This record gives sequence, C-alpha cells and structure tokens, in this order.
Amino acid sequence: MVRFLPFLISLVLSVYALFSCIQTPDEDVPHLPKLVWIVLIVFVPFVGPIVWLLMSRTQGGGGREAVVRPSQPVSRPLAPDDDPDFLKSLDRYRDPRTTIKPPEPEDPKSKAKDDDSPSENDEGTA
Repeated sequence: MVRFLPFLISLVLSVYALFSCIQTPDEDVPHLPKLVWIVLIVFVPFVGPIVWLLMSRTQGGGGREAVVRPSQPVSRPLAPDDDPDFLKSLDRYRDPRTTIKPPEPEDPKSKAKDDDSPSENDEGTA
C-alpha cells in the first residue's frame, strides 16, 4: 500500500491542478499559455502541478476583482405561489369543470323586492 502512495498523491495533485487550470480564465493564466500549462501538468508529474498551483496562487490574488453584492436584495417573490403574475398565468390552464366558483353576491335591489312580497309564513292573519 505504501508503494502506491506517491502515485496516488501525484494523481490527485495532477487532477486538482488540471481542473484549476482549465477553470481559470485565459487572461488570469500566469506567464505561459493555458495549453502549455495543461501539457506541463499532465506530462511532468509532481513538478508541473506544484508549479501551477504556486504560480496561480501568487498571480490570482491581485488580478481578480471582488464580486460586489447589491446592498438591498431585489424585491421579487421567493416562490412561485407568492408571485401574482405567475398565479394569474395559471388561470388559463384551469379546467372550468373542476373549478369551484365563489357564490355571487346578491344585489340589494333584488333582496328588497323579496322582502316586499309576502312570505309563506305570513298569510296576513293576526
């Protein structure tokens, strides 16, 4: 097991450095073109990945700009059920056969007409 340890360390270091190199933007690659760095990392074990990691760490700190977050978050609904525009768009997909309609409000005029007419209980007898 111990004799495989240098191979495993080299493999892990190479894979980490290779992914780091590939994900680095072209303008942030130090001193050599990105393709040359990839070749060095793959074909020169231990030295290639270590040199890449050291060079990219010293180069990367000063050249990159910090991500500035807005001071106030953009006010937007967090979930679709909080978004009124989304809820309005769902109306066109509803099946009218399964939608329960709220009762329609009665007009005060029609209620007044019903009150003037005699009821079944009221026969005019005292």
